[in-house]
Amino acid sequence: MNSIINFLPVIIVALGALLALASEPFLKDENKHKVLPWVASAFVLLGMASFAVTTTDTSFDLYAMDPIRKILGITVLFCTFLGVAGVQWTLGHERYKGGEAYSLLLFAGIGAILMTQAIDFLALFIGMELASFPVYALVGIRRKCENANEGVFKYFVSGSIFSAIFLYGVALIYGATGTTQFFASCIAGREALYGIGVLLVLVGLLFKAGAAPVHFWVADVYTGASVAVTGFMAAVVKVGALAALGSVWLGILVTKAATAPAWNLAEPVTIASQSKALFYVVGVVAVLSMVIGAFSGLAQKSIRRILAFSAVMNAGFIVIGLLLPNYAGSGSVQLNAMFYFLITYAVGSAGALTGVAFLAGRDDRNETLEDIQGKGRKRPFVALGVTICLASLAGLPPAAGFLAKFALFTDAFSGGMGTLAIVAFGLSLVAAVYYLRIAYALFAMPKPTDCQTGCVCSKSAPYSYLLKFSVTIAALILLAMTIFPSVVLG
Repeated sequence: MNSIINFLPVIIVALGALLALASEPFLKDENKHKVLPWVASAFVLLGMASFAVTTTDTSFDLYAMDPIRKILGITVLFCTFLGVAGVQWTLGHERYKGGEAYSLLLFAGIGAILMTQAIDFLALFIGMELASFPVYALVGIRRKCENANEGVFKYFVSGSIFSAIFLYGVALIYGATGTTQFFASCIAGREALYGIGVLLVLVGLLFKAGAAPVHFWVADVYTGASVAVTGFMAAVVKVGALAALGSVWLGILVTKAATAPAWNLAEPVTIASQSKALFYVVGVVAVLSMVIGAFSGLAQKSIRRILAFSAVMNAGFIVIGLLLPNYAGSGSVQLNAMFYFLITYAVGSAGALTGVAFLAGRDDRNETLEDIQGKGRKRPFVALGVTICLASLAGLPPAAGFLAKFALFTDAFSGGMGTLAIVAFGLSLVAAVYYLRIAYALFAMPKPTDCQTGCVCSKSAPYSYLLKFSVTIAALILLAMTIFPSVVLG
C-alpha cells in the first residue's frame, strides 16, 4: 500500500495532464488559454499537497522516497506551476490555437519526479525519456520560428545520441553487477566493465544537466524555446538530472566500497575507500562548467542566452556538492548542500524567466537587455520578484542563493578543496555581473518608443494573474529558505 501512496503525486498530476489533453479539443480556441492553465495548475498544486501523505520507503525496488526526495518533488511541481503560468501568458497573447502545451508541461514534470525517485537505471531511463519528449515538443511549438526549429532539431538529435550512450552504460553495468539497481555489488573481475559503464551513465546525466563539456546544446535550445519554456527547462529538467546524478553517485561509491545499500539521500555516507579518478572527473566537470558559463554569459545580450550559460555555470557549482563534506579526506559524502543549492537555483531561474516573459511584452522574442529596459518601472511588482530571483542566482543576501553558495564554499574549504572553492567563488563574482545587468536594465530609464513595441500597458493584462502569483511565491520562497534552511540542510 505504501508503494502506491508514494506514487500519489505522480498519479494526480498524470490525471491532470490527461484531463487537460482530453478536454482541449472541446474548447474554443479563444478559451483554451483561459481554462486549461487553471485546470493544470489545480492538479499540480494537489500533487504538491499529496507529498504530505507519502512515506519514506521504496516502491517495487525501483523508486524510493525520503525527506530530500519529497522536497525535490515539490520543487519540480512548483517549477511546473511557474511553467504553466508563463506558457499561458506567452501562448495566450500569441493566440496560439492549441492547448496541448499544458499537458506536455505536466508530463515532463512527472518524468522529472520519477528521475528524483529512481533507484534503478531502467526506472531512471523511463523518467528521463518522459521528461525529454514533452520538452522537445515544447521547444518546437513555434513551428514557423527558425530558432525554434533549429533548437528542437539539435536537442532531439543530441538527446537521442546521449540517451543511447546512457543505455549502453546501463548494459555494461548490468553485465558487471547482474542487476540494474544503483546500489549493487560488482562481480569479481568485472571492475573495469563497471567503470566504463559508470562513465557512460555519468556522461548521459551530465548532458541532461547541461554541464560542460557536453553543454553544446544549451544556448541554442534555450534561445529557440519561448522564455517560459526556457525557465521550465532550466529548472525542472536540471532538478531531475542532478537529483538522479546524486543517487547514482552514492550508488557508485557504495558499490566501489562494497558496503550495504543506502538509498536514503538524507543520510550521510562514509565509504571505505575513495577513487581519485572519480574525484578528478568531478573536479574537471565543475571547473569547465563554471569557467565556460561565467565568461560566455558576459558576452550575451539575450536574457535567454545569459541564463543558458548561467545553467551551465550552476551545473558546475552543483556537482561540487558530490564531493562534500570531505570526500578527499575522510571519504564522507552528504548531498544536502548540493540539493539546497539545486533547489534555490531551480526556483530562482524559473521565477526569473517566467517574470521576464511577462515584462518582455506580448512577444517574448523581444527579450534582450535593450528590449526590457525600463519595463520594471511600469510593472514594479513582477520586476521586484524577478530581481529577488536574480539576486538569489547571483548569491546576494537576503535571498537563499547566498546561503546556498556560502554552505557550498565553506564545506569545500573544510573538506580540503580550498583551491576549487576559491575558483568557484571568483567565478561566482564574475557571473553576478550579468545577473545585475538584467536587474539594472529592468529599472533603467525606459526607451521613448516602448509603447510602440508591444509593451504591457493595460491595468488588467489578460493571462497575467497566474504569472504574477507564481513569481511572487517564487520570490517569497527564496526569502523564506534563508530563514529556514534546516528544511533541506538538516
